[in-house]
Amino acid sequence: MHLIVFSSPRAGMDEEYNTWYTEVHIPDMLAIPGVKSCHRLRAQPVGGQPPEFTYQADYDIDGDAEAVLKEIKVRSADGRIRLSPAIDPAAMKVTVWESL
Repeated sequence: MHLIVFSSPRAGMDEEYNTWYTEVHIPDMLAIPGVKSCHRLRAQPVGGQPPEFTYQADYDIDGDAEAVLKEIKVRSADGRIRLSPAIDPAAMKVTVWESL
């Protein structure tokens, strides 16, 4: 399974967003049982149109994605997953995908 997260930083906060993502968020996520790895991508405009989201993170999940999502909520509530003020909460989408 793959947890695919689309997101964008707040305007003018790309550097802070990427530093937080690399140094804080990915380690927080990899500490969750079942989260094996993370691969990040940056969107590029197509046909002159800006992308809906700036970044994509692909977390490889070993096991039950619902259990991982539940643990993310628990850790977010108790502070073990720390969010940055650089992330735009209105520009974020979380999806779960399975391999074919």
